[in-house]
Amino acid sequence: MKIAQLAPNVERVPPDNYGGTELIVHLLTEGLVERGHEVTLFASGDSATGARLVSVIDKPLRNHPQVLLRQWPAFDIQSLLKVREMQSQFDIVHNHMGYQALPYLPQLRCANVSTNHNLVKDYSLPLYRAFKQLPYVAISNAYRRLNHEEELNYVATVYNSLDLEQFAINKTSARSYLLFIGRLCEDKGTAEAIEIAQALNLPLKIAGKVDDADRTYFEERVKPRLNEQIQYIGEVNHASKVDLYQKAIAVLYPIAFEEPFGLVMIEAMACGTPLAAYNRGAVEEVLLDGENGIIAGSRDELIARFPELSKIKPEVCRERVRQFFSKEQMVSNYESVYQSLLNSRRSKAHDKHFAST
Repeated sequence: MKIAQLAPNVERVPPDNYGGTELIVHLLTEGLVERGHEVTLFASGDSATGARLVSVIDKPLRNHPQVLLRQWPAFDIQSLLKVREMQSQFDIVHNHMGYQALPYLPQLRCANVSTNHNLVKDYSLPLYRAFKQLPYVAISNAYRRLNHEEELNYVATVYNSLDLEQFAINKTSARSYLLFIGRLCEDKGTAEAIEIAQALNLPLKIAGKVDDADRTYFEERVKPRLNEQIQYIGEVNHASKVDLYQKAIAVLYPIAFEEPFGLVMIEAMACGTPLAAYNRGAVEEVLLDGENGIIAGSRDELIARFPELSKIKPEVCRERVRQFFSKEQMVSNYESVYQSLLNSRRSKAHDKHFAST
């Protein structure tokens, strides 16, 4: 198949540090190339890929020295115009850019599909409703339920994934602290994680970025509680992240919103690390309660059940990822989606041809 992958320009593919969508685009793109597909990746110019790379900006927008925030949409539109210009070269265009691509997709003569990586917010809902007939992929069944399943044309659920070769269980390292990893904000429950660690009287390491929008939360709810027991390490690269997972007793995941998937969960399990999570969003689809983590409805329940984590085996955690969240599984699932859409398109074209004769 001739496949175009349309990534956001905000981060490189793969991302240097933070960037969940861009990581998934990377794994999918490289997996498709390995299987012999002809893939074109639309992404920032410093992206690393085995596919053909098409760029409208030399570096990612998030840290670009010459591009202001208000100018970001102009570069995404340029990518979309480039896709339209090159459309005859593709069997299918896979949109990971989000709602800003929707008005352009019906203009394409080739097939298209959009993976919804982020929640459908009120400000973007009118766009999704205007293009509800387009084919969408959800990253979890919870995502579908929470994001207008009754209105949008969801053609499949395909779970996010990781490259298991990039994660490992370290049997020689002692596990001595709790870990919170991800964006520091109210939705992710950073302050709640601190309270849980304090109640358990265990050290907590916090790793992740603080966006400008969450700066007040960090300054008021997180920073005053930092000390020798509660440490903030900042944003970490892949190697440091894996090391943190490998030495953690558990990852605290007290999310305060309906998380559509949660890469942190599968990364932790790939390193043999169980999770202590709140039952929100896709948590019950990713974790098995009592087998690779505990799923609680409240802080008190999570604290009371915390001793159960000592019975969980690292190998069981990793096997869960191998079976359901490997990059190979994700690539196969997307291949099936593409083929189904192309078959449907050919069938409709065939029926239309004979109806006109």
